[in-house]
Amino acid sequence: MRVLHMGNVANNGYINTKLLRRAGIEAEVIADERHILSRPEWEDATLPGDYGDYDPLEEEARRNGWVAPPWLLFAPNRDEASRSRFKRELPLRVSLGLPRTTAREHARLAPLYEPLRAVNGRLRRRDVAVGLLNAAYFERRTRRFAELEQSYDVLQAYATHPIFPLLLGRRRPYVAFEHGTMREIPFEDTWRGRLLALSYRQAAKVIITNPDVLAQARRLGLDNYVFVPHPVDEEKYRPGPSELRAKLEAEGVDFVVLCPSRHDWGIKGSDRLLRAFAELVRTARPRALLVLFEWGAEVERSRALIRELGIGRNVRWLRPLPKLRLIDAYRATDVVLDQFLLGTFGAVAPEAMACGRPVVTAFDASVHQWCFPERPPVVDARTPEQIYTALERLAADAAERERLGRHGREWVERHHSWRLVVERHTAIYDEILGVRSREQTDRAGYAQR
Repeated sequence: MRVLHMGNVANNGYINTKLLRRAGIEAEVIADERHILSRPEWEDATLPGDYGDYDPLEEEARRNGWVAPPWLLFAPNRDEASRSRFKRELPLRVSLGLPRTTAREHARLAPLYEPLRAVNGRLRRRDVAVGLLNAAYFERRTRRFAELEQSYDVLQAYATHPIFPLLLGRRRPYVAFEHGTMREIPFEDTWRGRLLALSYRQAAKVIITNPDVLAQARRLGLDNYVFVPHPVDEEKYRPGPSELRAKLEAEGVDFVVLCPSRHDWGIKGSDRLLRAFAELVRTARPRALLVLFEWGAEVERSRALIRELGIGRNVRWLRPLPKLRLIDAYRATDVVLDQFLLGTFGAVAPEAMACGRPVVTAFDASVHQWCFPERPPVVDARTPEQIYTALERLAADAAERERLGRHGREWVERHHSWRLVVERHTAIYDEILGVRSREQTDRAGYAQR
């Protein structure tokens, strides 16, 4: 079985491929994202510096001993000028190019899209034209899609990449991997929204990693979805000593809180945790330290609130940390804060739990009943008052912190392990290829009659 993973947002494609190969599956991945958090080096290389969102990482990673595995298929990262030129030329290309192909593809896809008209309007020819041009740009940076299909048995496409096998694929089934991309994008009044919605419906299987998008899946009329947790390798994320903790204790810090989540007040509730931490400093732990990362659309807004609350000396700002250093940061902390609005979690909570750290986050148990047989031992909090109460209690009770950390690690091993992720992926592939094999056998038998 040969499986190609296409796309690498948050390194999910790279991590899934690595875990599948550990289990003996012949998998490869195209990593074509440019953001540092979606570069394979960010996950596994030693990177000692500070980095901007689109800084190159390859050279420094190589200097520190990282070698790209042969199953990692980098797509050339076009420079910003090339990307900008492609976007500027897009309207002209749509008006002048691909008229016959667009008409043919629109005629093929429009009947398939019909059940989605009530969700997001009609599928336009322009939607298909823009999708085809973006697919051509993907091919230009990788390989002809027909060649990819000839080389693999199954394609697994991440984020908005399922649009490419929808438009270009013919020979192989594809799996669509949802990681936050089903919440809003399929309902956008855009070419991307309509084509992604259709690509989910036409996928052989849709992997859902965010339990709270079940309502969106039903709104799209999907019956081909299955839950698989975000890939987290608990053999790598595990308890251990921390250099950062030793440095902070030498500075006189007596309680460390880490929030790796991006600053997005409307999604993550960043303001809520800042107000809660300020109350903790004022009432219980004047030497506590909150470690934050400089990423997200509202960093400056958070900085302004920190100044208003008068807790600047209790906050340490860091650039986003490559994962090997983030593991050390998890181990350095007494409590990890995640997000306080969505009621579910991505990678931060299971990574922290795998490192034996207690997690405070908004958690809606009812949303998770369909995918986790056992509730994770996170502390549910949403309002500043609830977050403060959780922090104040945990700051005063080292035994409770240790208990939550131990139980969190055990929960990850039972319900979020790399083996579970691999088993669910292979079950999907076996089902798809088994169905496909039976269909081919049936067609062959019919042709002989």
